Amino acid sequence: MQCHCNLIMEQQIKTLSDWIEHREVRGYYTFTKEDIERQFPEAGKVYIKTALHRLVAKSKIISPWRNFYVIVPVEYSLKGMIPPVFYMDQLMSFLGKKYYVSLLNAASFYGASHQRVQTFSVMVEQPDIRNTSKNGTPILFFSKKEIRTEFVRKHKTQTGYINVSSPELTAVDLIANEKSVGGLSRVCTVLNELADAMNMDSLNDSFFKTSSVPVFQRLGYILDHILEREELAETLYSKIEAVGLKLRKIPFKINRPTECCEVDKKWKVIVNHELLQN
Repeated sequence: MQCHCNLIMEQQIKTLSDWIEHREVRGYYTFTKEDIERQFPEAGKVYIKTALHRLVAKSKIISPWRNFYVIVPVEYSLKGMIPPVFYMDQLMSFLGKKYYVSLLNAASFYGASHQRVQTFSVMVEQPDIRNTSKNGTPILFFSKKEIRTEFVRKHKTQTGYINVSSPELTAVDLIANEKSVGGLSRVCTVLNELADAMNMDSLNDSFFKTSSVPVFQRLGYILDHILEREELAETLYSKIEAVGLKLRKIPFKINRPTECCEVDKKWKVIVNHELLQN
């Protein structure tokens, strides 16, 4: 019976369009050029290229990356674009990259986002890869020398699961990349909501290898004095002491004058920028 079903299926799949429809019915929404070549070994390059071009023109598929394609579900066909969360895990697998959704996009998974984010931020393990802005939402890639998976969570999506930074790692990345997300003021606004999901007690020594020491100092200062989340700040400080990190004087706002500015004794942060909670 199984062989008979497979034979019927093979008879039905005569074109690339047939094959794509069959994949969509089975819940597979992404494919690569290599997948096509395996399915249609006798098809020439011209046929494949022409067929793909036609399907893209009809908005049946999109190609967010060279040789990687996403089938457009009915619910997104009118919009003509698909949110990157729909296919990001499969794309990163295709590229062979360790990754996680980061910054404001990660914060939104924990309910910490006032406004709709116009871009999609992804942290990848080095080497860097280029940003892309095809098919709607621009995808911004940030990179780290090493991605520590113990601080990455898996969240359910329509097509499976996607890697997202934990609330604590999200907070660190937001401060480290504050210029890319709208400045310290916006970071503080997001952190104030993200703080409800943060659990500093869960942090271990390796967490403090996810960024530089000044980033943790700025996070502690923000939690302590701007957001008035003293309990979180105190737990973070005790973890820093336990790890043995050496705190040295650092400016709160990078590339701002520090002369005659007050220095916070606890966090060793030079208060060269006034910031009020929104």
